[in-house]
Amino acid sequence: MGDREKLLFYEDSLPEQLRKRQERAASIVNDIPQEQFLISTEEQLIAYVEAQLRVEPVELHEEARSMRQEECQVDISGDPRRHFRYDHRGPYYIPGTRAIIMIPFVGEAWIFRYRPSEYWTVFPHGEVRETRSGQPGTLVITIEQPHDVDQGQFKQVFDQEIDLTRKFLGNAKSEVEHYNDQLPNTIRPLIQHRRQRQERHSGIAALLDIPLQSKPGAPSLEPIKVEVRPLPKLPVPPKTGLQPEPGITQEMYERILNVIRHEARTYETAPGTFTKLEEEELRDVILSHLNGHFQGEAAGEVFRRNGKTDICIQEKNRAAFVGECKVWHGAGQIPGDLDQLLEYLTWRDSKAAFVVFNKTVKEFSLILENLPKAISEHQCFVRRLECEHSGEWRMLMRSIEDEGRTVTVHVFAINIYTDKKKTRPKVQTT
Repeated sequence: MGDREKLLFYEDSLPEQLRKRQERAASIVNDIPQEQFLISTEEQLIAYVEAQLRVEPVELHEEARSMRQEECQVDISGDPRRHFRYDHRGPYYIPGTRAIIMIPFVGEAWIFRYRPSEYWTVFPHGEVRETRSGQPGTLVITIEQPHDVDQGQFKQVFDQEIDLTRKFLGNAKSEVEHYNDQLPNTIRPLIQHRRQRQERHSGIAALLDIPLQSKPGAPSLEPIKVEVRPLPKLPVPPKTGLQPEPGITQEMYERILNVIRHEARTYETAPGTFTKLEEEELRDVILSHLNGHFQGEAAGEVFRRNGKTDICIQEKNRAAFVGECKVWHGAGQIPGDLDQLLEYLTWRDSKAAFVVFNKTVKEFSLILENLPKAISEHQCFVRRLECEHSGEWRMLMRSIEDEGRTVTVHVFAINIYTDKKKTRPKVQTT
């Protein structure tokens, strides 16, 4: 192997490789089977596509490095410190020592091949042994020195090689992390565009008066092997088939939650007004504002499958959003309340809200601590999702009747507690 073949980060260029990888997103989205696309939430689809495109940056584990040494013959003809006859072109070998340093790494081995945007004109040398069977890869740095040089020369050469390698990896890591951070923003519009295409053509079967054929028993998507990372599985379509009926969009979900969030602020700025209201009356205030923002009829106590839910926004005879309002009576109530909410949902529903009002607990911080804890202990809890608002949590839950289907539940804690023992100070009139 020649010196150029041993160069790391020599090929052009890492940003171009990342761009080409990113361009695969559209084909991955469009290749998802239609029935699985329809019953999967936007977040599930993003996670599925992102897992195939994500790049793991390289991290060296220098604390686990090892070395072996052996005798060898070293060509000294190119050594400027040595003098040869003018017609000597080499090679000229003398006995020496070869030190082979092996450094484990995790991440994607191909990163060692490509130059980051910022690089040096001198490249480090090494051999990359790729990751196999889930084990770390190995960076091998080989140093050969003739027998007549000081042994400190080995350390000097190694320090130069490893320092330069660290610098290249640091720049590459910054570019890879930026690429990974942008993946959801790249994937989300592709998913939304496919949803929109489906919605525009969702009525073809009804227009032609011909039943829409589905694929009974369609198999689950098999995880595609991407390095050593398993892909998340998308839900399995029901064996009875389904109509192409995309659910509520993420944008609409956020708009509905913003209306509820605005009402929560109103409740909390005037708790004395609202703490007198019963659970149903608190819910009705939210309902009135939802009806003012959306064309679908928001109704309370609408019959939904196994019971009656507090908030149900309906459009074309189906629920686009389901919510449940409860007054806090302790963490012990939460499992039953969540069961009630999840039982209301049919398989088409994928987004919901759980609104908890505090009317009796003075130390509201205890509820903020115990509410998410109680939800995370529920049998259908999967994981917490990102949520930037205080007093709110977003949870991914499993369906009670179908473990392969998940539901996004956004939780609000609204404090309308007032201390009834406090009285207004008397106003001095004289």
